[in-house]
Amino acid sequence: MRKSTTLLAGMALSALVLIGLTVTSDKSSASFTATTTNPGNQFGSATLTMSNDKSAAASLVNLSNMVPGDTANRTVTLSNTGNVGFTYTAAISATANTKLWSDTTNGIQVTVKRGSTTLYTGALKNLALAASPTVAASGTDTLTFDFSLPVGADNTFQTLTQDFTITYTATQLAGAAR
Repeated sequence: MRKSTTLLAGMALSALVLIGLTVTSDKSSASFTATTTNPGNQFGSATLTMSNDKSAAASLVNLSNMVPGDTANRTVTLSNTGNVGFTYTAAISATANTKLWSDTTNGIQVTVKRGSTTLYTGALKNLALAASPTVAASGTDTLTFDFSLPVGADNTFQTLTQDFTITYTATQLAGAAR
């Protein structure tokens, strides 16, 4: 009986070794973990757009039969149609070059005002406006233009037509830490 007990003990020991090897080979290293999220994050860029109430061709000024000494007063309202504040500048360009444009003394003259503040006065061809104050989103800015044909314009100014375009260029305000 001793042999059978020894055999049984040997078999039991062998079984335990095999079970131990099996458990060891399946065993993995375990550790605790945790997670958290920041869902729904988003960046959106601003929209910079502007318009004016005289944007159709010749809607700011369209005069004919001017004589020396004539004047014309016109206004334009610029609107911030975007969602970010801006400043703007203005510059002029011509599609033709008549004496009404090129003669800076007797050609068309203009004074531009914002309220009672004069922004520019001089020859139409040299019109340039420095950066405006801030125009907030949904805000407006109104400019008044006083055009004139000087009394010094002589017979060489007869039958002339001068086309021009005023271009307003908006620039976003500087970015900020948020």
